Amino acid sequence: MMHLFLVLRNTEVNGPMKQFTKAASPFTLSVAAILVLASFAANNLPKTFTNLLSRADMVFDAPDSLASTPIIPTHAISYEYAILYPHKNFEIRYDIKPSDNAWKEYELHKSEMKKGDINTNPDSTFLSTFQTIILNVSGTLPNITEFDKASVKQEFNADWGGTVAVVPRKEFAQHYKYCMIVALHKSHQGDAYIFYLADSPEGFNESVTTVFHALKFKTL
Repeated sequence: MMHLFLVLRNTEVNGPMKQFTKAASPFTLSVAAILVLASFAANNLPKTFTNLLSRADMVFDAPDSLASTPIIPTHAISYEYAILYPHKNFEIRYDIKPSDNAWKEYELHKSEMKKGDINTNPDSTFLSTFQTIILNVSGTLPNITEFDKASVKQEFNADWGGTVAVVPRKEFAQHYKYCMIVALHKSHQGDAYIFYLADSPEGFNESVTTVFHALKFKTL
């Protein structure tokens, strides 16, 4: 069990969860809970989502207290899977972007490059992609809080991670008024974006913490 599963009021919290709480401060959130993840049946996941998880070498293990909910098509941003709390207006959406195809194209073009050609390393675009997603979701570009590298490696098996709090556009969020976005990146594997959506700031941190480590990269 990761050390960030325990989040107590007035207790020092390090790593991504501490930085998440700091980023969430515009919503005046409180942190108070002892939270434990339960298993989530893998055979309940849609094949499109599990295929992306496999290509990105990721695992998904969400609490069984949450239920899947239909994807709502939007022009703002695509996502492949969503879950929600049955008795709360709180939803979590997941967007997985494997880099396997990008690396194949990169290596192919690398052997065919001519003078003046540009061949972008797939591992060099994760930050600009995250910024584009933030703009599409909110129309703004606030500062990204980057996670501590050692902690994000330990807790998500990722090479980089960051988070930002925004007021989302209605096109993406529908009735939700608050949004926290978390991004994870791992070299040669891909990126993941998690959108935490709520109607109210009350209990936001508690709801996020329950599923904060549900998605992570495999240890290879």
